[in-house]
Amino acid sequence: MYGSLLKARWLYWACQFVGWGGIALLGWIMDTIQRISSPSIALKQDHYFLPLTCVAGLIITHLLRVIIKRGQWMEMSPSSIVLRYGTALLITTFFLSSLGTFLFATPSPSQNRTEIFTVALVANISLIGAWMAIYFLLHFYEAFHTAREERTMLKEAYTASQLEALRLQLNPHFLFNALNTIRALMPPSAQESREAVTKLAETLRVTLASSEEITIPLSGEISVVRDYLAIEKLRFGEHLEIVEEIDPLTWEAAIPPLVLLTIVENAIKHGVQHHEDGGKLTIYTRRRGDEILVSVISPGGVRSGESDVSFGIGLRNVRERLTLIFGEKTSAELIADSEKGTECNLRFPWISKTPTIKNEGMQS
Repeated sequence: MYGSLLKARWLYWACQFVGWGGIALLGWIMDTIQRISSPSIALKQDHYFLPLTCVAGLIITHLLRVIIKRGQWMEMSPSSIVLRYGTALLITTFFLSSLGTFLFATPSPSQNRTEIFTVALVANISLIGAWMAIYFLLHFYEAFHTAREERTMLKEAYTASQLEALRLQLNPHFLFNALNTIRALMPPSAQESREAVTKLAETLRVTLASSEEITIPLSGEISVVRDYLAIEKLRFGEHLEIVEEIDPLTWEAAIPPLVLLTIVENAIKHGVQHHEDGGKLTIYTRRRGDEILVSVISPGGVRSGESDVSFGIGLRNVRERLTLIFGEKTSAELIADSEKGTECNLRFPWISKTPTIKNEGMQS
């Protein structure tokens, strides 16, 4: 609401014409009254001096407004604004007074142009100074109310985020309780099913905990991936072979949470799942100087269209997260070969991350 007041062109021009026109009209009326009441003195007065000066004042103040907006004076420090305010006031009033004195005024025999210039300078300092003061005060008034509205919106957003956080905290507790109930209802003979529920709870718990961190140690991410693969191992049995080639130097490397899990999940979905005989899934990590290489190799190539659509979406998200956290010195590449398999390679800078996430599994 407040921002629209100063941005409405019609309102600005209306204020300009009403202000300067009102001053010119008032001066003209007073001059006319003086002519009627004192004809001998009025003949010496210049009837057009004030109106023409007001027209020039309207043009000059508009140019001054353009300079203020393009120079972004409102974003400067108070001292810079005061300095520019004073400089602009002196220059514009001196120019306007000189223009009116030497072009618009017709001095009487008892007057000289120095006297007219002095009177005009004092009057113009008052008018231009008042115009600039009103202009700046309106902008400060607008900025104050805009900031207050933004604080209100931020407060509402913060309250909404708190409610959402509470809701998200309640839902996982309900889910974990439900998983505990389901596992308790399973007969002791269904050991694999009970183990699958336990691993699922472990994965969910660590996933939720890691969502509060920007990065976690690679060891924590490997732990989540192992729980996930344990569930898939129950599904595929001997058809899924899991190979880990983890460099001990990478164990404490910082990595965004769930990045490796996303790659492994895609490898299962687009690689192992489409092979009747399953296949070998390899997780490979190496530290090379100040760089970490993480690779996930799965059987078969990505089928036509999947590389750019389904698999590509997850990989693009991974690439964006790596760039946001580590900068431009990152990469996430997918190499698909129908004979050699599909290889997904992640490269990002080495940053040490002390383990902070604890794996709290369900109680047996």
